[in-house]
Amino acid sequence: MPLIVAEEHPEHFWPLTLTRATFELRYGAWCALDRALLVTKDIALRCRPELAAYLRARTGLPVNEDVEGELFPGMPATTPWDILAQSNKLIVADFELWHKYNSNCREQALMPGVHLIGDRNLVHIGENSVVQSGCVLDASAGPIIIASDVHIEWSHIQGPVFIGRGCTVAGARLRSGTSLGPNCKAGGEISATIFQSRVNKAHDGFVGHSWVGRWVNFGALATTSNLKNTYGEIRYQRDAFTAVDTGVQFLGSLIGDHTKIGIGQLLTTGSNLGVGCNIFGGGVAPKYVPSFSWGGIGGWQEHRLESCLKTVHATLARRNARLRPESEQVLRHVFEATQSERGLFKQRINGQQNSPSGT
Repeated sequence: MPLIVAEEHPEHFWPLTLTRATFELRYGAWCALDRALLVTKDIALRCRPELAAYLRARTGLPVNEDVEGELFPGMPATTPWDILAQSNKLIVADFELWHKYNSNCREQALMPGVHLIGDRNLVHIGENSVVQSGCVLDASAGPIIIASDVHIEWSHIQGPVFIGRGCTVAGARLRSGTSLGPNCKAGGEISATIFQSRVNKAHDGFVGHSWVGRWVNFGALATTSNLKNTYGEIRYQRDAFTAVDTGVQFLGSLIGDHTKIGIGQLLTTGSNLGVGCNIFGGGVAPKYVPSFSWGGIGGWQEHRLESCLKTVHATLARRNARLRPESEQVLRHVFEATQSERGLFKQRINGQQNSPSGT
């Protein structure tokens, strides 16, 4: 009997789930689908209709078919901020399982002059990975999992941390609770944050208690706020009109796929930045930016779909990747589904920016 891997409340995880199923969301070392595949290859998926063709193409698994089976447990919590709050514990919980399925090539990976603090048995490094001289791996508060083909230089890594396959970590300070999916570039300070995959944050700047989709780019010195000046609980901006009480003191930004954050851009606590946005100009970005928006302190307009797709294709080509037709259809669906939100946002935010008081 197959395992059934099904979506769970995708609306709780927007904008991350505008372009993916909830069982593709990373926490710890894997997403729920990865965890199911460790158990069996006999899996059937259940998801929203607009994601079905994309998931069939990506996984080769049956999707939304009339299949009976045992439901596989999915997300460890029902909101993104609750998962981020326990990210360090989730990495710790995955350490032994990762060690079971992957070879530890720690001694070959560590160049002379690497400073290892704590129990070296809590450091797992995969094949063909290199940690250069001068790096600090601090496992005193929890394990460090470094997958295969990872390159690390001039960096301080403070466990619990997970670094996925093919990542480049240079001049970075990775704080506990950080989980980087495959093929990310990490620099500057990153704390208690999840990168899905293919995120480019190569420069200085702080990202904390945030969850970032695929192919997101952070310009130099782009920075998130994850703590209010009052030390109060943070409200998350679910849409233009709805703010949600999170009950947590630390929360940065949730950022959808293919969004670009310009140099020196500031993001406030509890921000919701959609899919395919281009945010630039410095200053503090709005707390809610709907998908396919283009602008900053000088005003906002729609990021035209064909222009965005042209950038997406160019971005992927630089990393020797290509956009599946099924993935492009998902982006087109998101563009159509969020059109009314962009109209309301543009009218409201441009009116505020053009008013004499700026409020």
